Amino acid sequence: MNRENRLRKLRHEMKAKGLEAVFVQSPENRYYLSGFRGSSGALLITETDALLYTDFRYLDQAAEEAPLFEVVNHQQNLMTMICTRLQDETLRHVGIELDKLPTAQYLAFNRLAPTLELSNVEPILDRIRMYKDAEEIAYLRQGIAMCDQAFAHILSYIKPGITEKEIGLELEFFMRKLGAEGIKANHVIASGERSSLPHGQATDRVIRVGDFVKMDIGARVMGYYSDFTRTVVVGQPSAKQLEIYQIVKEAQEAALAAIGPGKVCSEVDEVARSIIRAAGYGDCFGHSLGHSIGLAVHEKPTMRHNDQTVLEPGMVITVEPGIYIKGFGGVRIEDLVVITADGYDNLTTATKELQVIPV
Repeated sequence: MNRENRLRKLRHEMKAKGLEAVFVQSPENRYYLSGFRGSSGALLITETDALLYTDFRYLDQAAEEAPLFEVVNHQQNLMTMICTRLQDETLRHVGIELDKLPTAQYLAFNRLAPTLELSNVEPILDRIRMYKDAEEIAYLRQGIAMCDQAFAHILSYIKPGITEKEIGLELEFFMRKLGAEGIKANHVIASGERSSLPHGQATDRVIRVGDFVKMDIGARVMGYYSDFTRTVVVGQPSAKQLEIYQIVKEAQEAALAAIGPGKVCSEVDEVARSIIRAAGYGDCFGHSLGHSIGLAVHEKPTMRHNDQTVLEPGMVITVEPGIYIKGFGGVRIEDLVVITADGYDNLTTATKELQVIPV
C-alpha cells in the first residue's frame, strides 16, 4: 500500500488545520497509516517524524510491518513518553481521535501536558479514508467474491429443520476456507418473522417452510470488510412475499441507476426511498440506503437523507434498501459498488432474482 501518500495527505491536512502533531491509537487508523497490525500500539506523527510506540511483544513485527515509522518500546509508560516528546519539541497543537481515545488517556494528556491544545483529528482521517486506492479496492473485491461464492453454496444447504445459527456457521466456515481472515461481527441471519429485524443475529430458531431467510454477511481480507445481503424464501413464496421482494429489488436497481460521480448521497437515498414510500411501505424502511466500508464496516460517507456528500471516484458504498414488517418478515438486497470516473463498478455479482429453496 502507498502509505507514503497517506502520510503526505495527513501532513497536508495537519498544516492546513495548524496541527503540529497527531496521536493515533485506534486499530483501523493505526493500520491504515503505518501497516502495523499488532493489538497494542500508538502513532505520533509530526511534520518531520513518524513514531510507532509499542511494547516488547511487537517490536520485531512493528519494524517489519511499518518501515516508514521509527519503532519505540513504550513499556508501561506510553502517555508519559508521548507527552515528554511533545513538550521537548515544544509542540502544542495536537490532533487526537476524540471519539476513540480512552478517557484515561485524555485525562493523562491534561495532567502530564496541560498546555497542549487538543483538537479532533477524526474528520481529517475519515476524509482521507473515503477514497480507496487500487490495493484497497482489490481487497474489497476479494472479500465480496467470497460472499458471492458463499451465497451460491448456502442455497443448497438451507432446508427446513436447520437453525439460523447453523446457516451462520456454515457461511463463516465456507468463507474461511476460501481464505477470509475473519467475518464482520454483525452477521445477520434472520428467518421467518425475525427477518423483519434489520440487524437480527442468528438464533436457535428453526427454519420452516414459507420462511424468508435474510442473510447479511461479510468477509474480511487484509483488514478490509465486505458487505453483502440477499434474502431467499423456503418453499413457494406468498403473494405478499413476492410483492415486497419486488419493491425492494426495484428500489435497489433504481438507486444503482442513479449512482455516479457528482451525485449527492441524500439524493440517491431518496431515489430508493421514494419507490418504497409510493408502494405504501415508507414506514418499513427505517435505515439509510447504504454506507461506505473499508477497515470498518461503517465508514463515511453515508447514503442517508442528511448526508450532502458528493460522490467521487474511489469512494466505495453499499446500496441496501429494505422493507421490514413486524410479525411478518423482511427483505433486504445489498450490493457493494466503487464510484468510477464515468459511473460505478458493482463488485457484487450474485443474482438478485428471488431464490426459492425447494422443499
